Amino acid sequence: MPLTCFCGEVPDRILEVGFTCDHHMVIHFWCSSCKRVLFNSKPLDECVAECPEPDAADALVTAESDARFLESLGIAVE
Repeated sequence: MPLTCFCGEVPDRILEVGFTCDHHMVIHFWCSSCKRVLFNSKPLDECVAECPEPDAADALVTAESDARFLESLGIAVE
């Protein structure tokens, strides 16, 4: 989802991220260059479709870090 102002600047920070009742992701940000408040939205199913698939190495690292976290809470991971 492009986060640029009409003036071409990118936001310094995102103020809010939320979802509408009709399943659109909404991003609210402020352009510090031209002082505009902006909202950008996209249907959630389009956001999911555009997400890259995790590669096997990322999945392994995530599984290992999840296991360490759970074990630190005293939950046995087999």
